[in-house]
Amino acid sequence: MTRSQKTMTWLINLFTQPSVGQQVVAIALTAALGLMVGKIKVKGISLGGAGALFVGILLGHLGLRVEGNVLHFIQEFGLILFVYTIGMQVGPGFIDSIRRHGLVLNILSVGIVLLGVIATLCLYFFTSMHDNVPVLIGMLCGAVTNTPSLGAANSAFAAAGVDTSLTGIGYAVAYPFGVIGIILVMLLVRLVFRQDPAKAATDYADEIAATTKEIESCSLTVDNQNLYGIMLKEIPDLISSGVVVTRLLRGENIFTPNEKTVIEKGDKVHIVGMPEAVAAMEKIIGKRLDTPITAIPAKNAEPIQVRTVLVTNKKILGRTIGSLALAERFGVTVSRVTRSGFKFTGRLDLRIKFADKLKIVGPASGLDAVTQKLGNSLTALDYPEILPAFLGIFLGVIVGSIPFAIPGMPTPLKLGLAGGPLIVAILLSRKRKIGPLNFFMANSANLMLREFGLTLFLSCVGLNAGIKFFDVLLNGSGLYYMGLAAIITFFPLAIMAVVGHLVFKVNYLSLCGVLAGATTDPPALAFANSQADSEAVNIGYASVYPLTMLLRILSGQVLAILLLSAV
Repeated sequence: MTRSQKTMTWLINLFTQPSVGQQVVAIALTAALGLMVGKIKVKGISLGGAGALFVGILLGHLGLRVEGNVLHFIQEFGLILFVYTIGMQVGPGFIDSIRRHGLVLNILSVGIVLLGVIATLCLYFFTSMHDNVPVLIGMLCGAVTNTPSLGAANSAFAAAGVDTSLTGIGYAVAYPFGVIGIILVMLLVRLVFRQDPAKAATDYADEIAATTKEIESCSLTVDNQNLYGIMLKEIPDLISSGVVVTRLLRGENIFTPNEKTVIEKGDKVHIVGMPEAVAAMEKIIGKRLDTPITAIPAKNAEPIQVRTVLVTNKKILGRTIGSLALAERFGVTVSRVTRSGFKFTGRLDLRIKFADKLKIVGPASGLDAVTQKLGNSLTALDYPEILPAFLGIFLGVIVGSIPFAIPGMPTPLKLGLAGGPLIVAILLSRKRKIGPLNFFMANSANLMLREFGLTLFLSCVGLNAGIKFFDVLLNGSGLYYMGLAAIITFFPLAIMAVVGHLVFKVNYLSLCGVLAGATTDPPALAFANSQADSEAVNIGYASVYPLTMLLRILSGQVLAILLLSAV
């Protein structure tokens, strides 16, 4: 045998002979080619992570194989990584997004999820799909392009001993129109109701400007004689309102007061807080100055400065701002705190969390000392802590494995490997710190693990589905499945889009964000963003994404259990 023949034999064996190397090569090749295909754009639309699914189907059809147990493990581990990092991402804003942006958008997204379930049940009862429940559930997951719901359904089917390759087939045949159908509904709403994206962007900006209550600041002269001789903390409602006194002008000197600073006649204070609280303090303290004291040059030897500092010192996490005594020790006051995109006043009872951004006010020497105390290390964000991540995944799998009975359900329900890690991650990311453990994940680390997990999962689903996919598509009922899946995609979106526009009068761009978020579909989000330069789309998407993701995971698993028991 020649050298070239030996090389060819070695290469063929690497791809075909069962071994650890062959398993790794198969998964890595599928993932790499899938990511390449996912980056190809056609009229601005790309498959993204789903490219791994379709490449996996093709390679699986061509004979590329991974041993069953290995394939199952990698698929489930990829799913766990994916949903856990999603939970870490959306957790901090899960409740706040609903509270800040109202219930209307989430009502619409919940309606889309429920109508999708109803459409699936109609197909089960009124078509031949009652004989092929795994494919039907896969079609539901693919019709709304939701991968975690597919993972949850697969867990239910695997527990019942059902071939999960069938769900992958249903997912794959439904996925293309799942992407196209969302965009089609957006375009139909735009044409039928004659919506102008540019005007919608302007209307949204005007609406936000009229209703948003941002933190504001002003300077007041102390006119209330009842306040002379008392400490700042004794001003009625000052502490409870969350208003922060960041500067005090006495004579020609401006300094940072603390809660024990005694008020004197002629003092002028600069306060920061929410508009209603600032207005209330104006009535208690005195009239507003036309020129804030922040614009008055101080006669102090050390002028007052402002700085934004990142909290990375783990020793102070969980402590309240008041317990740090920054004003007493360093002459520095925290005026604002930014956390996960939300802003708060630096109220004394607010507990500090990792990666909070604190806006601090005081003399330069004090600011330097506080900056050192808080950490302010950008590099700390680049080194994620692995122990909390593994512990979180461990707890997520435990929670997902707990059975709980629901009246009417034939078998106890489990959150599974998709729901358990997702919920645990949401809770841990909101808590952020438990004892010495810091459950914070930097965006870069989160994105890396999320895409890695998603690619592994979809690669395995594709390789498994590819064994039967083309036979079902060309010789079986593939085209029939596609048509039925299009019903699951189109009608729930179209119905709730009309309700959102006519009943709730939702801004067109916000509605597009809801449609993309209710299907957790990044390509649809990209298309919606391309229509106009506005935050309306992203805010709509982010507002409904967490609740939608949870409902998708639960609904996929619940339907799988119910329909299997009815067979």
